[in-house]
Amino acid sequence: MKKVIIAITMIALAILFSEHFHSFSVGFTLAIVAVSCSYLIAYQAIRQPQYAMSFLVVAALTKLAITVMGVIWVFSANIIHSPLTFLVAYTLFSVVITYFVSRYRAHRRDISDQQQREIFQTGLYELK
Repeated sequence: MKKVIIAITMIALAILFSEHFHSFSVGFTLAIVAVSCSYLIAYQAIRQPQYAMSFLVVAALTKLAITVMGVIWVFSANIIHSPLTFLVAYTLFSVVITYFVSRYRAHRRDISDQQQREIFQTGLYELK
């Protein structure tokens, strides 16, 4: 149901902002790049938990830096015509991408939990 609501919202916004397509597409693209890079860095903390806080801070700073550089580039190149459309697209797609990435990670975690089996109640696990 959530996916249907998200899809309907995106389609409705795309139709509403079709007059400012460049602003909408630039906001969408910038959100994808910033959030993807941020999560790519943040999820490295799973592999190296001793550096978890460092990875999270670097991920937040990376997202901020990409967003700021993207906004400066977009306004200096005069690519967009409607800052409001850009803001709505960036915000919406940041939330949507965050939702889909977290759902994907939860799904992958569930799959890996189902594939492990504890060895004689020792706390050690083996893959099936």
